[in-house]
Amino acid sequence: MSRFASGAASAALGLALAAAAFGARAGSELTRTTAVEIAVVVACGLVLAFAAARGRLADGPGTLTVALFAVLAVITAASIAWSAAPDLSWVEANRTLAYAAVFAAGVAGARLAPSGAPALLRALLLAVALTIGYSLLSRVFPAALAENEVYARIATPFDYWNAVGVTAALAIPPALWLGARRSGHQPLNALAYPLMGLLLVALFLSYSRGALAAAALGTALWLAVVPLRLRSLAVLGLPVAAAAPLIAWALSHDAFTKDYVPLESREAVAGEFGLLLLGMVIALLGSGLAIGFRLSVRAPRIALRRRLGVAALGFSLAAVVFAFASVALSEQGLAGTVSARIQEATNERAATAGGPQRLTQASSARAEYWRQALSVFSERPALGAGAGAFALTRLRYRSTSFAARHAHGYVVQTLSDLGLVGIFVSLALALAWAVAAARAIGVSRLRRGLPASADRLALAALALAAIVFALQSAIDWTWFVPGPTIMALAAAGFVAGRGREEPAPDGTVHAPPAERTLTLVTTAEASDGLNPASPPGQRPSRPDRHRSLALAGAVLVTTGLCAWAVYQPARSEAHAGRALEHIEADRLPEAAREARRAAEIDPLSPRPLLVRAAVEAAAGRERPALELLQRTVREHPSDPQVWLRLASFQLRTLEDPNAALETLRGALYVDPQSRSVQALYYETRAAQRERAATS
Repeated sequence: MSRFASGAASAALGLALAAAAFGARAGSELTRTTAVEIAVVVACGLVLAFAAARGRLADGPGTLTVALFAVLAVITAASIAWSAAPDLSWVEANRTLAYAAVFAAGVAGARLAPSGAPALLRALLLAVALTIGYSLLSRVFPAALAENEVYARIATPFDYWNAVGVTAALAIPPALWLGARRSGHQPLNALAYPLMGLLLVALFLSYSRGALAAAALGTALWLAVVPLRLRSLAVLGLPVAAAAPLIAWALSHDAFTKDYVPLESREAVAGEFGLLLLGMVIALLGSGLAIGFRLSVRAPRIALRRRLGVAALGFSLAAVVFAFASVALSEQGLAGTVSARIQEATNERAATAGGPQRLTQASSARAEYWRQALSVFSERPALGAGAGAFALTRLRYRSTSFAARHAHGYVVQTLSDLGLVGIFVSLALALAWAVAAARAIGVSRLRRGLPASADRLALAALALAAIVFALQSAIDWTWFVPGPTIMALAAAGFVAGRGREEPAPDGTVHAPPAERTLTLVTTAEASDGLNPASPPGQRPSRPDRHRSLALAGAVLVTTGLCAWAVYQPARSEAHAGRALEHIEADRLPEAAREARRAAEIDPLSPRPLLVRAAVEAAAGRERPALELLQRTVREHPSDPQVWLRLASFQLRTLEDPNAALETLRGALYVDPQSRSVQALYYETRAAQRERAATS
């Protein structure tokens, strides 16, 4: 692939990844998320179809991981059959299908372009630079970009601060690769320095403890695996030194440390923050250029490199010893501090600060969410309550009125939703990917002390980006945020599909023999019908060509069907929304037609039934409205909102407090902490007493 084609591919893919991140945001809005999922399924389907037409979709590296991911997607979709919230399970099945498509496309991309790891890394860095840059700019121009952001932690564009943190964290290994590699153009490599500075600032200002821990572990793994340690320390150390004053300045202003600060106060410091940010970027870019050109002229002497390495190791050991000593010599001592932290982490009532103070705290709401997830799992340990059903099944076990859709951890969420079957498939997938990644990176060659190729370094950066995301999402719900998840899965898929390196007799390392074929054919070869999967100089047989084309056609048909299936919940929601608009405009026949259409499209959702009941009630047909509400309760007994709607109709429209009270008892069983249900319960009891007094 030419340099221009590689750069164009990186730019196009990077913009696509950034568009997915901005489009889906937190992944909680059905319409926005559906649009991104459809685009992802179609784009990945085209990649898979092209790979099939080229004969690259048969057995090869990454086949087992793709198969296991497909099994996970099938189990997620199958859970609709036993789910406590089948409509939510359909939505999660669509999400998992899109993720599986991204992973499979990454594997196919590695087979089509085995040397494409640098292009993918540049695309990831471009996507992260755009998203993280926008996050920081939201504090430079708060009125224009983040007017409604009221928390100290930066959350734009995901509307979730931990998603900002993990996006910055997963880009640190690729940024180290960009700045530390010996290949590439020095001006491009120098961009790693200002980018690393932006990543560190965004990572810290998100105040995401999980993302910081994952980033630290990913950096440690990079330094342990990659031999370019001194170069990497320069790429990391200079941005740390440059970002530290800016972070210290931010910690001295309420706009970055306190929640609910007025917009005027945030705007008052925005200009200064922007100037400091710009100064940091310019200084780091200059430093990166100077270092890069200096190293290209003359490498440091062995003695100097040895002294720098010893100094870096000594500093690291001193930091560890200082941290250990400060804990051991504290009033509680080492054992007491560890015990206190464990109690704080498991205490469901412990308060957690919203600003930088949270970085020194172990408490969070996860203790409650994890207990709820394990309680749901204990009821249905084999298959779980259904994908996405945690949002409803947790309500019986919550002790506060806090709202949450996710269990804040992939493991506990999977146990709750898909049971032992789901967690077993997930663990099998993780193990298969780890084996494939170790083979692709060449861990065995590293143990033997053999030299590392540039290709292996790029693959290591991709693998560590995926690992950093996996570590953070294990204790958070960022798996449900499409932006960073798609980036991590694209990297993971490429690593799994790359295959192991093969040493040549001269000591160089090449792609696997099966992959050392042309990835881009010339016009003459294409017109001659040559298939890169065939041995050089040999025309593929006609049946093989026909099978490849037939498989490509099947992939395209499957892609269309999957995209159509993904669209249906949002399509039903759109019809239901139009029905409500017709009710507001007193166009009841049109409203009834739209409501019936919504129910036909998505019979798993309670919303179309509730809208149909609203149409009947608006028309004065109380009996049909009551029957529809009762049917909704029978079909969706785990949803407290349908109980609440039925009780409200019985009390306020039918004026039957006795029936409403019976319904509310069911609602309180499903969600005993619901303030809406409790308020209606007290209103119903008051109406019941008033009727008894007047009778």
